[in-house]
Amino acid sequence: MGIKYKWVYPLVAILFNVGYAQPIPLVQNPAGISTPHINYLANRISNAPALNDFFFKLNDLKKYGNRLVRIVHIGDSHIQADFLSGYVRNSLQAFFGNAGRGLVFPYQVARSNAPSDIHSRSATGWKFNRLAHPEIPIAPGVSGYVIETNQLSINLEMSLSNSANDSAGYFKRLKFFIDSNKFSSWILTAGNNNKSYFINNNDSATGTYHEVALDNYADNFSLAAIPTSTLKSFYGVSLENDRPGILYHATGVNGARYDHFNKANLYWQQLGDLLADLYIISLGTNEAQGTSFSEDQFRNEIDLMLSHIKSISPGAAILITTAPDSFKGRKPNSILQQINIALVKYCTANQIPLWDLYGVTNGYGSSYNWSSRGLMSKDRIHFTADGYRLQGQLLFNALARAYNDFIQH
Repeated sequence: MGIKYKWVYPLVAILFNVGYAQPIPLVQNPAGISTPHINYLANRISNAPALNDFFFKLNDLKKYGNRLVRIVHIGDSHIQADFLSGYVRNSLQAFFGNAGRGLVFPYQVARSNAPSDIHSRSATGWKFNRLAHPEIPIAPGVSGYVIETNQLSINLEMSLSNSANDSAGYFKRLKFFIDSNKFSSWILTAGNNNKSYFINNNDSATGTYHEVALDNYADNFSLAAIPTSTLKSFYGVSLENDRPGILYHATGVNGARYDHFNKANLYWQQLGDLLADLYIISLGTNEAQGTSFSEDQFRNEIDLMLSHIKSISPGAAILITTAPDSFKGRKPNSILQQINIALVKYCTANQIPLWDLYGVTNGYGSSYNWSSRGLMSKDRIHFTADGYRLQGQLLFNALARAYNDFIQH
């Protein structure tokens, strides 16, 4: 049995006058021979009224411009590359306001692929892990990743790319998720700030992150540790600009499944401090790489993940998405079809908002269409940057339609 949720909307949301609210302009649906077959009429979120509390916060942000609205997107390799989630983040921020880049991680230092705007390097020898490998005894944190070392002296450099007219990558506040070892201390330098900032684990007010407010905006930082032989761990950093708007944190992890996230205790201990108003869950592709599928076991893992979310963020909304069609060998993946059917059944029975990407793109066999148009990678499981951006456009339009329906009723 799935978890049944009763969605109770505050009276203020019913009395709130949304008649004069500004709707989100939809992105025009692409057309032409290079575009795969998409059921644009079906591109909607089912059980969308369960998102009304979240939409109320968005509308409040748009009307008054005095708050943050935070989104956490949990996913696998489809999300780690950030083409899909990045499109949604940039589009929402263009309409509601940009509150910063959000959670980032030094993927290159952990020898993994990074979003195109994140750059990291280090001369230190680090051990690393991601939550898709629970057998490795190095616990990943809030990003789903970790780097750690016990070298005496360490350094870590990170920067964000910015175009000439883009301020999206500039930050003024950093929330570091690092080790809790009381014998570790760190020194931060950032951009053109003319001073260093000292981070002492004894000074943490939260126990899971350390917050540093810069004097001036920056698009890069360097972190060094005071030399000690103690273990030093880095789990991620949220880059924020102290402006109202959207913070969109993506925690995509290559190879990840629902059960991998469920087993990552430190991930859940730290995730609550992102203060999410909405969780988007985009998993399923890696569950479909096995030789069989148990719907009961799969439902149990969804139940467990939603229980984790409700425990750390009881007021947050949840949106589940199905995974796009892909190949297994020379044929479309039939287990993925079973998984997505089970997801639709689960969300329908439990009145959980669902964006059915699999159905919108015409389901089983639709990967032929995407592949023939050059929108899938050679492994025919992942997609090209353009393929992911098209999926991001579909998700943004589905969210925009649901929000527009909310403010117009």
